[in-house]
Amino acid sequence: MRYVDEGEGVPAVVVDQGQGLSIERGFERSKPIGWTRVFKEIQKSTRILMHDRAGLGSSDPAPGRQTSIEMVEDLRGVLAAAQVRPPYVLVGHSIGGFNVRLFAGKYPGDVAGMVLVDSSHPDQLTRFASTLPPEAPDETMPLKLMRRGPDATLSGEAIDIRACAEQARGITTIGMKPLVVVSQSPLALGPPGIPLPVWEKMRIVWSELQGDLLRLSGTSEQLIASHAGHHIQLEEPGLIVDAILGVVREIQSGVRRIH
Repeated sequence: MRYVDEGEGVPAVVVDQGQGLSIERGFERSKPIGWTRVFKEIQKSTRILMHDRAGLGSSDPAPGRQTSIEMVEDLRGVLAAAQVRPPYVLVGHSIGGFNVRLFAGKYPGDVAGMVLVDSSHPDQLTRFASTLPPEAPDETMPLKLMRRGPDATLSGEAIDIRACAEQARGITTIGMKPLVVVSQSPLALGPPGIPLPVWEKMRIVWSELQGDLLRLSGTSEQLIASHAGHHIQLEEPGLIVDAILGVVREIQSGVRRIH
């Protein structure tokens, strides 16, 4: 498992990125963008670790279908090898949101707080399916893929998203630990190939699901991007930096926010 680990301070920040995004490859760019830019900002204030899951970058290939359970245990192995001591501030983007949610549920003593960045939600596949129009012979490939559902064989990471969703569903609370939910803008453009009427329905569903994530903690806050879509780290990285540092400082000060 390849990882990048820089900075000093506690609590350490641990990021689990979205599907198909290689942290290692990001650091090869001459100009930092996305998670690399977030990383370089956070390391000025505290320690931060990002890793490439199995099947990404130069990490070993996935040995078989992966679920959040396997990915969480892999991450714990990385943290042990890097000698990063808990408790952590976990940051999960997209599918990484399932993983950090499970991590926090299985190992509550190792987690001080959490940031979810446009995180996946256990109900999204069912809810999105309800927005689709009747099947048509000439419909776009993105619509066909949405109708078919996620296929683990199409990704080098071999992630079984349905299994991940069910595992995450079992974690209903992280208690009173600070949680910030960072969500895409309601003005963001829809994915290519998704008709605008369908996207409008999907956008409303996604907004509702993002709001539901706030129930995971008794002290939670939502930050909504002004224009960014799903990849907030590319379009509004400062929003993610602010969310992470806000949680870190709350933990360091021991003063709980009241919402």
